[in-house]
Amino acid sequence: EMTTIQTTIQTTTTTRDKIRAKVAFELENEIVEISADDQLFEYDREAYKSLDAEKPWKKDATFFREVKLSALALIKISTHAKRGGELEVMGLLQGKVTKDGKFIVVDAFPLPVEGTETRVSAQSEANEYMIEYNDCAKRNGREEHVVGWYHSHPGYGCWLSGIDVDTQSQNQTFTDPYLAIVVDPVRSQASGRVEIGAFRTYPEGYAENNNRTGRRTGGSAGGGGFVPSAK
Repeated sequence: EMTTIQTTIQTTTTTRDKIRAKVAFELENEIVEISADDQLFEYDREAYKSLDAEKPWKKDATFFREVKLSALALIKISTHAKRGGELEVMGLLQGKVTKDGKFIVVDAFPLPVEGTETRVSAQSEANEYMIEYNDCAKRNGREEHVVGWYHSHPGYGCWLSGIDVDTQSQNQTFTDPYLAIVVDPVRSQASGRVEIGAFRTYPEGYAENNNRTGRRTGGSAGGGGFVPSAK
């Protein structure tokens, strides 16, 4: 009987700790619960086709101004980045875009790529995996498209390096709409809040047309601090 009571107390304490951790995570990362009637994460095939045919992002380089991640996607991205440790990891984002300029990221999945402490790139095996994963998702009723990629910057902040900018620029040229997300697992663990940034690149000539110089990237989080020379 005493053993049963102790087990019950331990189970209750563990459950309470899990609830506290969940609440703390949601508060720190501004996770908001949505109604079951909310259309935010629902996929409308015809509406998406219509928006893709119109392609307003081709007419306005600043069309996209906001990114919304599901809790599922955020947890998957941050967990994958943490597992990578000091090595960069990479994955893809699934979701949709909306006519009012939002990226809605519903899910994310890791790519089987080999990263270094300062660089990660997808090889042919990763491309095959991506195609197979996408096909499998659609066969199981998941119609969301791949709308971007994510990778980690362990310990040196959320920003796009020169190589990242070139990668993102190519993605936007050939597979737009496309988003880049960078997460820093080291700073995330230190602060208790997921350190994350979302970015897109301006097209060639945009800066000059707006009386600016150089190519710029946009995003929600900066770098700062130590930057590896290889970046």
